[in-house]
Amino acid sequence: MTTSEPIRISSASGPQLAGVLHHPRGSTSETCVVVAHGMLSSKNSDKHRLICEAAAAAGSAALRFDFRGRGESDGNPSILTVSNEIDDLAAAVAFVRDLGYSRVMVVGSSLGGTVAILTGARGLDLVGLVTIAAPARLPDGPREAWGGSGQETADHRIEVAPGEFIDAGFFIDAAHHDVVRAARSISCPWLIIHGAEDPVVPVGDATFLAENAPDGGLVVHPTAGHRFDQPEEREWLIERVAGFLGRIGEPDAPIAKGRGSHL
Repeated sequence: MTTSEPIRISSASGPQLAGVLHHPRGSTSETCVVVAHGMLSSKNSDKHRLICEAAAAAGSAALRFDFRGRGESDGNPSILTVSNEIDDLAAAVAFVRDLGYSRVMVVGSSLGGTVAILTGARGLDLVGLVTIAAPARLPDGPREAWGGSGQETADHRIEVAPGEFIDAGFFIDAAHHDVVRAARSISCPWLIIHGAEDPVVPVGDATFLAENAPDGGLVVHPTAGHRFDQPEEREWLIERVAGFLGRIGEPDAPIAKGRGSHL
């Protein structure tokens, strides 16, 4: 049986981040998987918990954490920027390295996947990367598919989802990040996962990332949406992620290249 414990991470710019560290049973693994959640999600979503449990069951440690302002981490939830999330993910990777894990993989979902690409391109020396429903292009304004009104309040906050407001500065900051350029700098094996019926991030974004990833492979679920929330879709997702993470140490393991496949 694997175990887990709550932890706190100090970020370079101040806020403390909350996380849960999953320990494999009886293992002295040098590998840790760091899981980054999406824009309005948290570390406690079933998807992120199941990914960490699967990694720990396979013999690797795993860390899921809340970006600043989300879940149990410090910070104002409306003050969201990609730059801050890059700093937070870098802090989480540094945290597990300080614990003695020399081989670090990152799994990022939705915006967390895009943040993982941007952070990984900054020389984190990752041994593997998985992105799930990650945008290849950051938005310049709220998208209709998010479900919010898109209206800006007097204090410059925008409703991006029902009852969820973020500062308009998110979109200003996002314009400074080139996701495709970062993708071209990812040198580690990279699995790109997407649902063909994703209404939030078009599957074409995944194809575009795969075409620009030096060592990337794409798998597409033929009916899944953005969250892979149906039981069979979630099971498929966890199997693909766990299988990829388990193969990282096998240099001859085949990883599909290019435009990808429907599996």
